Amino acid sequence: MEINNSDQNNKPEIPENDPGIRAYISKPLGIAVATIATASFICMIIAMLIFSDASSIAKHKESIPLEQQGFASENSTTPYEEIEQNDLEDLVKIADLALINELKLAEVSMSDLKLEDVILKKYHGRFFHFQQLRFPIKGNKLSFIKSIKNRLKSAGLSNSIQKIADDGWLLSINKVPTHKFFIDTVTQQKKTVKVTIDPNAPKMAIVIDDMGENVNLAQKLANLNIHITFSIWPNSSHAAEVARIGKKSKNEIMIHLPMEPKGYPKVHPGSDALLIGMNAKTIQQRVLDAIKKIPSAIGLNNHMGSRFTENLAGMQEVMIPLHQKKLFFLDSRTTAKSTARAAAKKAKVTLYERNIFLDNVKDISAIKFQLAKAAKIARKRGQSIAIGHPHPETIEAIRQWAKESNGKIRIVPVKKLTPHR
Repeated sequence: MEINNSDQNNKPEIPENDPGIRAYISKPLGIAVATIATASFICMIIAMLIFSDASSIAKHKESIPLEQQGFASENSTTPYEEIEQNDLEDLVKIADLALINELKLAEVSMSDLKLEDVILKKYHGRFFHFQQLRFPIKGNKLSFIKSIKNRLKSAGLSNSIQKIADDGWLLSINKVPTHKFFIDTVTQQKKTVKVTIDPNAPKMAIVIDDMGENVNLAQKLANLNIHITFSIWPNSSHAAEVARIGKKSKNEIMIHLPMEPKGYPKVHPGSDALLIGMNAKTIQQRVLDAIKKIPSAIGLNNHMGSRFTENLAGMQEVMIPLHQKKLFFLDSRTTAKSTARAAAKKAKVTLYERNIFLDNVKDISAIKFQLAKAAKIARKRGQSIAIGHPHPETIEAIRQWAKESNGKIRIVPVKKLTPHR
């Protein structure tokens, strides 16, 4: 949002004319060198034992979101948001992935995993999504429950699963109920009924943050022929080119503006970030500079910003140039204590709020499951907003999910949604 372990072995030089090991070690210098070499070897063995999981870290690094790894470009901002401890929503996502992987192992198709309900609940001042699921299992249900428990434990989650009905169980993480799921007995497959596209279907916006560093991925998003919103870093290497691709493909363009996180300065959002303590003139000028760099943008959302968005005075200054230039603000909701809504209302700026983050885990099935959550929210409320990042897995998940949704959800630009009042 990172771990880079490297060991160096300084091996003793071998003389060009080796007189033979027996003659060599009989000399004082030889004895000293031999002692050093032996000590080095022992240290190397200890190091290998200590860092035996280094290869495991490297192996699994690809599963870590790019926003948590950082980017190589000198112009790119640093990771999306610092990870907060005891955030139940993050633990829920880990549990989601564990469930998905166990279902894959049980040869359950992801199309058979039904997300029946999503309820926004609050725990220790932060929101999380309580979910009700239903899926079929061919084998023994109790064996499946045991396997789920073991997988969750392996993922580092303190969990319990309580039976609440003949086919129903309640999963709790850290003693807090997070998932209710029902396991159906496998029956003969019914014929698929063709779904008619509903022009009045609920609306959902998909915003892709961190745009501007990878032109190829931007073009792949544009080629989806879906109304994806491109949110572009003003100081990214290819901001202008990515904006051009987005505009040509008739996709909505936004500014992804870095703001101070709670981990600052250890976690640095970027050289163009808005920081606590900046005066009004500096804040307004940085927003105006960002708008000049991406003139086709019609809105702005925050990159990081868990500390800055909690500061009402700072957010009020952000809204002044947005009001002048008639841009809307999308609150990425990196903190439950965001003051964006109050600041936008005072400045008469159109405000939207994010509902779901898509790709904390770079796994196609997990991302599709997050898309299903966003769709369920849209069906309950009439609309929803999901935020993802330019990963190949995210693009492929969106492509598959959009095709499988059969028109039940309309993917639209953010500006087509009803703003918060």
